[in-house]
Amino acid sequence: MLIRAAALAVLVLGLSACNQGQSQGEADNGGSAQLDAPAPETEPSRVFAAANDAATSTTGQLTVAMTLRLPDASQANADAQEVISLTGANGTAIEAQTVSAVSPATQVEGQTLRALLNLPVEEPQVIVYRVTNETKHNGQGICGGEAASHMVVWEPAGPGEPVMKVLGVIGGAPGSGGARACPLLEYRRG
Repeated sequence: MLIRAAALAVLVLGLSACNQGQSQGEADNGGSAQLDAPAPETEPSRVFAAANDAATSTTGQLTVAMTLRLPDASQANADAQEVISLTGANGTAIEAQTVSAVSPATQVEGQTLRALLNLPVEEPQVIVYRVTNETKHNGQGICGGEAASHMVVWEPAGPGEPVMKVLGVIGGAPGSGGARACPLLEYRRG
């Protein structure tokens, strides 16, 4: 009986503490209930250090985040869209949607993506993104002063060096007639 009374007393004290916390929270919020903000859209992110001169001058340190955006309920038969966000330490930022995975043999201005990205022979594919938003730093983005239409991103699929390569493309997707390659940006996981 004594144990039950002690357990009941602990339960009452616990509920009392919860009610005080709720009353304090209501006082802080002006007496009205308030919903918590949703979790950040781009979690988790990865940070890379610039590994070549072009990456150093274009972005510096780079934060990469992937997001899966669900379609609006009013859009019939719309698919979820994978979005990559690249944010440089200098303020350069790129947001792009996944277009497709392509063979490294795909050409841009007569050169293969394998050669432009300096990829291993055994690499089966690279990911192409359509740039939807680009914020440039001092008028310079991943393609210098020009607007990138697409970008190709490569990271090793298996274990190995924690690297990432980004190649901006102007004038169309890789493989199209008007596509032109921008300088290769190389990064290493810090």
